[in-house]
Amino acid sequence: MNIATERKNDPATAAAIGLLAMCLVTVDHEAAGHGGTCLLLGGHILLLTSAVFHCSRPSGWVDAGGPGMNLICGLLAWMVRKFVPPRYPHARFFLSIVTALSWFWEGGYAIHAMHRQDGDLYGFAQYMLGQVTVTERWIFALLGLLLYAVTVSLTSRALLTIAPSARQARAASRAAWIAAALGATLAGALGPDVGNLRDAVLEIGLASFPLLLIPWQTRETATATATSTLTRSPLLISTAIVVFGLFAAVLGHGLRLSD
Repeated sequence: MNIATERKNDPATAAAIGLLAMCLVTVDHEAAGHGGTCLLLGGHILLLTSAVFHCSRPSGWVDAGGPGMNLICGLLAWMVRKFVPPRYPHARFFLSIVTALSWFWEGGYAIHAMHRQDGDLYGFAQYMLGQVTVTERWIFALLGLLLYAVTVSLTSRALLTIAPSARQARAASRAAWIAAALGATLAGALGPDVGNLRDAVLEIGLASFPLLLIPWQTRETATATATSTLTRSPLLISTAIVVFGLFAAVLGHGLRLSD
């Protein structure tokens, strides 16, 4: 029997890992990034949800705090993953998805922000440069596209280490994306307005859509390097349910910490 049919990743466990990664990346961006920068500058948090943040002290540095923390979080996850042995596929998969969600978010958002002339990154560019010229917008957008392309390549290769075939790696990636996108959407729907839901869908769901397609190697086992698979983990599944419940109850509804 072919090895690709003998060992399969558990989709429920892959989905649980995707849901946990989404919660971490969102908290990292909104609470640690925007919220932490706001407090460091002496401001007060007016509103903190899963997709929206308001500070009593508007600043370009507060705008940059969220994207900056996502870039750092993605880099740290990628670096730590390098030291995790292949016999721990759950940890390696989690760290890979954290990097993917973090960097897809910021790569895609850079393009979107420069096109719409709005959002965190555009606000920071205005703060640093004053009037943002068309040329500068193109430069920032191209940097976002570069980050996006690099993330596709790195994630594609990483996924091949948690499955005995490219087809099974895609299945695990899709399960993680579906859980992350649905989780972000459900939490966003609990927010104060439709803008919260829209941003949640864009930042997690739409931005990370390549997770539905990668890895896309046609020779199913030629490039797969996995020595183990994502076996079912009731602990991870239970943890994801509890963590998401808390995430939705707190950041979904939103926190208003100061008037």
